[in-house]
Amino acid sequence: METERIAVIGAGEMGSGIAQKFAMQGKLVDLVDRTPDILDRSLNRIRENLKILVEGEYLSQEQADRVPSRVRPVSDLRVARESRFVLESVTEDFELKRDLFRQLDEICPGETVLATNTSSLSISRIAAATRKPERIIGCHWVNPPYLIPLVEVVRGNDTSQETVDYCVGLLKTVGVVPAVCRKDVPGFVINRLQRVLQNEILDQVERGIVSLEDADSIVWLGLGARLALHGPLKINDLVADKTLSLHGFEYMFRETGDARFKPSALLKEKVAQGALGIRSGKGWYDYSGKSFEQLKKDRDLGFIKIIRFLRNEGFYPEETGGKDSGLTGH
Repeated sequence: METERIAVIGAGEMGSGIAQKFAMQGKLVDLVDRTPDILDRSLNRIRENLKILVEGEYLSQEQADRVPSRVRPVSDLRVARESRFVLESVTEDFELKRDLFRQLDEICPGETVLATNTSSLSISRIAAATRKPERIIGCHWVNPPYLIPLVEVVRGNDTSQETVDYCVGLLKTVGVVPAVCRKDVPGFVINRLQRVLQNEILDQVERGIVSLEDADSIVWLGLGARLALHGPLKINDLVADKTLSLHGFEYMFRETGDARFKPSALLKEKVAQGALGIRSGKGWYDYSGKSFEQLKKDRDLGFIKIIRFLRNEGFYPEETGGKDSGLTGH
């Protein structure tokens, strides 16, 4: 997919990071902000980010040197008419975003896709301020956007399939994985998951069940080390029989009465079908033609890479007892 120019409206931390990501992948970007000082700081921020990426061997110096020239600072919103794809990343204020989209709707040709980087505001309500709500879409990047390899694409009530397909296709060309949130629900998917987890942690800290530091370590080195390899449903397939998962939910629901632990109808359906995970050949995913032994081996080798990185970087100590006791840093 060829796109002559990308327009990013709002030159704050997220806007400049998104512009940087597009520019790193060879796109020409108009970075728009009405305040010249903010634009200057944004370009300096991009240069500093690039230094870190070179230091971390994510980019070569030659690659990094080409990026700034692809970002054009602009203070006139009307430049957006030159782009097929316009992404808004201004302050998370509904009235501000609605007014901006009303202006973009008047400025941009009818085929222009207008995206918002909102993390939780309703796409449909923003789109209602325009004459063509079918071309409005959510495009929620995760900070830092030039490194995190996923973008949440959010459909509004009137967003057309053509708009979704264009946005998904464009994101793939710049090396990120688009994940589509099919319904315009508050917080979408990413923030609903993050906030449930954060709230549960704080609840347990407040009740004296765990210290704040230990709760963070549990998520980071327990859940996080596994989630760096696979999503939670794939992990569930690889490390547990669905029957055990179902029994665990039933016990927690029975003991607490908390609706959050009520077993999902989808989980019960999988157990009834015998789709119990990699040992049965099917779970949340289909593993037909793949042996349990190879899947387990691939999983363990993946975990070894993650653990080795954490140890090499000094995030937690080596196991005691010398080389024979566990994984070395080599």
